Amino acid sequence: MTLETNRQLASKRYIRQAVQIVFALFLLELLAFQLVGSDLLLTPILVSVGFALFVELGDALSWKRLESKGDETKATFFMAVSGFRFLLALLVLFIYYLNTDRGGMFAFLLLFAPFYLAVLAHHSVFFSHLRNNKSKNHR
Repeated sequence: MTLETNRQLASKRYIRQAVQIVFALFLLELLAFQLVGSDLLLTPILVSVGFALFVELGDALSWKRLESKGDETKATFFMAVSGFRFLLALLVLFIYYLNTDRGGMFAFLLLFAPFYLAVLAHHSVFFSHLRNNKSKNHR
């Protein structure tokens, strides 16, 4: 396989895994509401899903364009993605804070945190695994 094919396959795999993780978290949160028997808070869940999908898809598409660049560019990319993800999460939290009360904000934090942590974990695990496989192939 060519390098371009490998890059496209890895990008598609990243997107597929991201969608599966976000959908699984969505279903788990819905199940938790069913088991607890409380009122469904669909808006915070959908905002969290939208955030996670936006960050993951943006990450995959921008990585696909930068994969052929040098190692310095990749290191800068990973730092930029981390900073962008954090700042976007703060912006989402701030906007939600402006539109809700104290109880609503606490519920939003509880529903948003698993999505944010899943995005962090998926990014870290996927790219460290990809880098390890790449270094093994070059030996």
